[in-house]
Amino acid sequence: MKQLFDDKADGYDKWYRTPVGRFVDRVEKAAVLAYLEPQPGMSVLDIGCGTGNYSLELARQGLQVTGIDISPGMLARARAKAEAEGLPVQFIRGNAGRLPFGDNSFNYVVSVSALEFLPDLGAALLEAYRVLKPGGRLVVGLIGRDSAWGRFYETKSRREPGSVFNRARLYTLDELHDAMPGRTVRARAVLFTPPEFDYQNEQAAWDLENSAIENGRTDGGFVCAVSIKLR
Repeated sequence: MKQLFDDKADGYDKWYRTPVGRFVDRVEKAAVLAYLEPQPGMSVLDIGCGTGNYSLELARQGLQVTGIDISPGMLARARAKAEAEGLPVQFIRGNAGRLPFGDNSFNYVVSVSALEFLPDLGAALLEAYRVLKPGGRLVVGLIGRDSAWGRFYETKSRREPGSVFNRARLYTLDELHDAMPGRTVRARAVLFTPPEFDYQNEQAAWDLENSAIENGRTDGGFVCAVSIKLR
């Protein structure tokens, strides 16, 4: 698994500079940050931080950020980006299934498009919840299986033997909701524009996205959930 992500590290960020990558990132970040409600000065753990997309965003907002990932290649890119911006992010190599932190260590824990690649989602979520302080928020975002994006990645995995998605398990909104630990769970789906959409037409993409949300659709390409750890 480590090697799969190391091989993708150099080109990983290029996608975010494309029209589709920019739109997807904005939609997903809006959902994640709305649930996280980050406050400056608080501590946050970014599980499966990759090249630092969320770690750097949260550091820019004044949080004390720790990012953890299994891939040295991804972490090297993340560190270089943080240094270039002068952001004091701590990046650690480690396994999301066995976090090297004590109980009740962080005000927030976030994980985006990472836990699909672990063999046991429920166990990984419990481990993330363990290191969360009472009163803190665990926010998780995953690729939605019941969506055009889910079908796209499943097809990609069949056609490309080297794809990282051959090692992924995708989940529906209900499955993510039910797997989240704690008693105060909320969940929602976003990203209703399909992969083949013309993302050069950004206004049309936002119109489709907003219409789907207003109509209560749950088949979004990104499913996101939050759980608040009770005191």
